[in-house]
Amino acid sequence: MSQPHSTALAILLAVLFVGLVAEAQVNQRSTAPGTSTAVPQTRINPGTIKLPIVDGADMRFARLSTSTGLLQTKIAQIVQDDQGFLWFGTQYGLIRYDGYSLRAFVNDPKDPHSLNGVQVDALFKDRDGALWV
Repeated sequence: MSQPHSTALAILLAVLFVGLVAEAQVNQRSTAPGTSTAVPQTRINPGTIKLPIVDGADMRFARLSTSTGLLQTKIAQIVQDDQGFLWFGTQYGLIRYDGYSLRAFVNDPKDPHSLNGVQVDALFKDRDGALWV
């Protein structure tokens, strides 16, 4: 990763850290001492945290669009299953991406095993690896 990106990441992390410290200080002031309903506050170490940054030279990115098979450009949910497929929930159905091509799953009134509606409102992968739509 280039220097401007790592600098931007460090600045973003610092801003988030300062916000967390400020919120913790406000929470400590607003909690009355001696009350049993007070939530214990976490102490924050103000030291620098170094994150490993991976050079993405071997990464491959592809732009997906309606011309490549997306049902629309707005994707509301994304889940990756245990086999590595990416599942996209959209207003017009469910899309599976295998890294090369897209396959759409939509409602087909003639097929009782198809999606029962058009809009995918939620995607979830449970602990057993089952995908819930």
